[in-house]
Amino acid sequence: MPIRDTPFVQDAATGKRVTRWWIAYPLVLLGMIFIVQFGLMGVFELTLHPEPGSPEAQWLEIPAGLIPTALIILWVVLFERRHIKTMGFRRPGRGVLLLLLGIPIGALIISVPILLLWATGNYRLIDPPAGTTAGSSALLLVLVLVLTHVVQGGNEEVLIRSFLMQNSALQMPGWLAIVLPALLFTLMHGVLTKPLGFTTIMMYAIFAAFIVLWQNSLWLIIGIHGGWNWAEGNVWGVQVDGINVQKTGLIFLEPTDGAQVWVTGGGFGPEGGVIGAVWLVALAGIAYLLYRHGRRRAASAAPANTTPEDSVRES
Repeated sequence: MPIRDTPFVQDAATGKRVTRWWIAYPLVLLGMIFIVQFGLMGVFELTLHPEPGSPEAQWLEIPAGLIPTALIILWVVLFERRHIKTMGFRRPGRGVLLLLLGIPIGALIISVPILLLWATGNYRLIDPPAGTTAGSSALLLVLVLVLTHVVQGGNEEVLIRSFLMQNSALQMPGWLAIVLPALLFTLMHGVLTKPLGFTTIMMYAIFAAFIVLWQNSLWLIIGIHGGWNWAEGNVWGVQVDGINVQKTGLIFLEPTDGAQVWVTGGGFGPEGGVIGAVWLVALAGIAYLLYRHGRRRAASAAPANTTPEDSVRES
């Protein structure tokens, strides 16, 4: 069944107008990401001077994520004239539970390659770097900092998986509506010259797309995205997509001296290594199978005079 027929995509057609793709992509890339989000972070750095990786720097990711999210929601509500719930936020009561469930799922997903690297001697445990808070004394702050990752990850999911993928799927072939936003998401992470990093982030984006289409909502993937980045940076203390190591973590790991960069990911983090790339290829395949199973199940369960889209919109 084409993704255009999914309830998630059809929700984008419930307003008075649909944003054309050639407006949507510059709006997200140039407007929301480069001007608003990067601009805010630049202003924060110039005026507040947060130490890279510090809790203060992490807290500033909340306004830097919430503001572009709010602006794109306003665009959808005021220009497209459709309800915020049609952006992947139907059934909020159940949705919040799915978001909370997604956090440990995301933490588990990124923990698999990290633990494999550690178990095979490619990662080693190190003493906490100077100026960091670690161990039991960091536990409460580590738990609270998950909020910063949920907001930051949620912003990317709203911009890419909701706004761009929804509108693209109404105007493009289904495969292109998945691949094009995924490619933009990947390039945002600066991996153009890193083949394994490119593969891992691209496969995450495709995995995320099929999770959203399977669930017909953003709730679960926001939790997964946030839990992934949180566990990587604040639980295991490794680099997240080449960003500075966080100043707060339960433990701190780094590549072992002499370990191959193509295995560990080097300064980019585990997403830049072969283990992370293979793991995400497998997860993307699993997400696709879940999506296909969900579509077949919805089609067989719907009454003859009811479409799967009708059953979702009733909630």
